[in-house]
Amino acid sequence: MALKAVAFDIDGTLYPNWRMQLFSFPFLLTHLPLVMKFSKVRKELRGIENISDFRKTQSELMAARLGGSVEEASSTVETIIYRKWETIFKRVKPYSGLQSALEELKSMGLSLGVMSDFPVGNKLNYFRVDGHWNAVMSSEETGYLKPHAAPFLALARKLGCRPEEVLYVGNSYEYDVKGASAAGMKTVYIQCQGKIVPEADLTIRNFKDFVKNIEFLLREE
Repeated sequence: MALKAVAFDIDGTLYPNWRMQLFSFPFLLTHLPLVMKFSKVRKELRGIENISDFRKTQSELMAARLGGSVEEASSTVETIIYRKWETIFKRVKPYSGLQSALEELKSMGLSLGVMSDFPVGNKLNYFRVDGHWNAVMSSEETGYLKPHAAPFLALARKLGCRPEEVLYVGNSYEYDVKGASAAGMKTVYIQCQGKIVPEADLTIRNFKDFVKNIEFLLREE
């Protein structure tokens, strides 16, 4: 079936991971214990089914690790993890070729989507690509995190496509490639080293000649 949409993860996908790690170093030095506890909670959340209120459940798990109230844990995550950490993106440059790739895909009549495990916030604005998208969402909205199929299926619905009509681009084999593939999407794996992941339909190092590289996928029936 021919593709009708191309969707992207954000973190480590629209920009090289090393750039974020570089600018995040002072933040991590200051908040390392909190970040480590938050990472463990997120891992725990990936194994929970049918979360009716994602943020509430996340706050409850964080409160148990921080030793405070649920309200305090919620405020800490919102203030430090979601807001303070996000401001670092103002200094992170996206992959070269990203803007032109999005413009070319749009000119071809393809719908464009973004789906990240974290709140999108102002990231697309910081990267100056906020005007391109037909669907923008966080997996948190579905009550699941990647690689569960639910976020990918929700993304396809927002794009008005069947999953098999969507090409998903991400930098994580475990979360992006496996999750999108399980939902029925085609996949592109992106990372600077160019390490091949056979399970992905295509592996790329950056967005240079992106449309040319995915032409064989766009034409598949």
